[in-house]
This record gives sequence, C-alpha cells and structure tokens, in this order.
Amino acid sequence: MKIVDINAAEKPRRRLKALDYIDTLGFIIEEWRVKCVEPGSEEYDAVYWALRALGCRRIALGRGCYVSLDALGVYDDFEEKPRGEVYYSVLDMLERGRPTPLVRLRWRPTRGVRVWAKLEWFNPLSLSVKDRPAFHIVREEGLGKGDYVGDASSSNFAAALSALGALLGFKARLYLPASTGKLGKIASLLYGAEVVVDESAKATTDLLKRVVADASRLGFTHVNQFTNDLNFESHIKGTAREIDYQSRIAGFNVAGVAGSLGTSGHMAAVAFYFTKKSRSSVDVVLAQPAEGSIIPGLRRIETGMLWINLLDIDYNLYDVTLSEALETAEEVARSDGILVSPSGGAALAAIRRHAERGLASGDYVVVIPDTGYKYLDLFESWKEGGGLREGESTHSS
Repeated sequence: MKIVDINAAEKPRRRLKALDYIDTLGFIIEEWRVKCVEPGSEEYDAVYWALRALGCRRIALGRGCYVSLDALGVYDDFEEKPRGEVYYSVLDMLERGRPTPLVRLRWRPTRGVRVWAKLEWFNPLSLSVKDRPAFHIVREEGLGKGDYVGDASSSNFAAALSALGALLGFKARLYLPASTGKLGKIASLLYGAEVVVDESAKATTDLLKRVVADASRLGFTHVNQFTNDLNFESHIKGTAREIDYQSRIAGFNVAGVAGSLGTSGHMAAVAFYFTKKSRSSVDVVLAQPAEGSIIPGLRRIETGMLWINLLDIDYNLYDVTLSEALETAEEVARSDGILVSPSGGAALAAIRRHAERGLASGDYVVVIPDTGYKYLDLFESWKEGGGLREGESTHSS
C-alpha cells in the first residue's frame, strides 16, 4: 500500500459525471473508508473522483487493503484554517475560508428539537450558498482570463459568477428574469458583467433555451448551474462535509438536516451525504413554495430540478407559503438577533411543521442560503400590509 497526494496521483483520462461515481461515493461515506486502487484499474477512476468530491488530500494505491477517510485527509483543509482569519486575496479566502459558521439557535420548533443554522451568507462574493457552485464550476472547468462565460440566474449565482469574472479575468454574461431583485442586476453590473434582463421570463428556467441559443451564437461557455454535476459536487465537498466536521467539533449527532429547494444542488448533496453516513437514519426535511406562492430563489419539485429527483433519497417535503416563511424569519430575528432570508425562513417553517407532527427530535441542521438583509423591502411590504399577496414578489435570490 502507498498513500500519495491526490494531486500528484495519476489523473484519470476523463472526468466522470456524478452519476458515474455516485455509488462509489455513497459506499465510501457509509463505510468511512476506501479501498486501495491501482491506476488504470476498473475501480480507479470512480475512487479518484469520489475522493476528489469529498475533498480528500490523499489516495491509497495498492491491492487488498482499506484506508480510513481520516487517514486520507478528509478534514485537513478545515484544520488548517488560517490563524487570525488572515487571507492574502479573495481567492485565498474562497479556498481556505471554510467552514462557514454553524450556530445553535435559541429558536426551537418544539421541545426536544435543537436547531443549528448553517449561515451561508458568510460566503464573500454573493453573500450566499451560490458562491460554492460558481467557484467550483469555474475552477474545475479551468475557466479564466480571456474566457467568455454565461448562465441564467435568479440573482445570487449571477453575483457570484460576475465576481469571479472580475477576479479571474473572464467576461461574464448573465440572463435574469424581470422579477430579479437589485442584487442580481446591480451587483453583476458593478462586477463588470453583461446583464440581460428578459421581461418575458417568469422564472429562471424559462431563460435556458435562450441561453443555449445565445451561447452557440455568441460563443460563450454555458456553465448551466441547473444540470452541471459540479453544482452537486461543490456541496458534497463543501456544505455537507463542513456540517459533518462541525457537528463532530460541537459534539452532537446529526438527527436531521433541512433546507429549501432551488436547483436542489445543496440539499440533494447534504441529504445524500448524511443518509449514507448514518445508513439512512438521518431525517431529511425539505421546503418548497406552496402552490401560488413565490419565495425568492425557490422552486417546486415538479419543475424539473435534477439531483433531488435522480438520487435515491427519502425525504419529507413541506409546502410553505411566503407569509409563513417571513413570519418564521421574524421569529428567529426576535429570538436570536439574526435576519435569515425568506428561503431560510421556509426551511425553518418546514422543520416546525415536521416537529409538530411528532416526527422530529434531537439536533437538526438547517442550511440558511443567504441573509434576510437582501429582502428588506419584501419584509417591509409584508409588515405594512402594502398589497403583498401570495404569488407576488419583487425579489429573487
């Protein structure tokens, strides 16, 4: 057996898609160990890409042996976090400024349930969870100076991709529906991106045909956050692995994970990781907008999101209205002094609904995609009763 740096190991001839190595990844997480492999063997490619997805620093070469993920450096990058939080560039911060905070809330849905909030607004580019897929896609696809890159977004991914364009020297082109809030439009322009607002698009996915056609016509790379496996992979390596590490540090067992559905990349990854790690004993709670409601950044599951529908994951899905999401966000503001986004409020509302049915106990981790400060005029309209009805919103994330 020989353990080598994974970046120095022989690289497979092709990059596997997530579904090509997903069974291997699930087995490795479930067993928390990996089989030694030989370059060029049938198993090597799947093991290599699964370990890369998990953020392991090393790979074990050989035959007939198994090595724990801890020995392969699965948490090494977290344990090397810079002293004093000093970074030498924003790119350095994106690489080494992990994990984002995990905070236990005083807010409780019912007695016997403790809620831990994963605060994704500590990502520096878009102040949202969308920094993760944007950065991972750009890095893994080798995009940089002189490239022309585009995609559709409802706001946060647009800001993240535009910021990366400014940092790495590529030209970004973002397509936004008319309902997009100021973040997607103004921040992307400030970062130097081209912004195309489509007045006919009611949802971000309505823009995809136009983006595909324009990519061919104008010659830009369509990164397609909606179907790019690197979106899912970024949250295995980032969001899910961080929660696992942080729960170890905090000394609790994860009884359940919760979040809201957009592209489904982050919650599919978190749900997959923890159901494999626990051999299906971890509870998964998901929120989607109720019929007739528009919650910024969220979609209903039947709209065709990829990963949550492809993976064999058991979950509890709750319909949440916009008013319910905002009410829950206000409760958390008053109990804990933080203002979560409507999408975060929706996830917390789903946990409460789940707990009230007697289906939850123990420690639940909820992913809060971004900050509520982006949606102050939405909160204002709701608080003042200024004509806000279910299905109406002037903001997306």
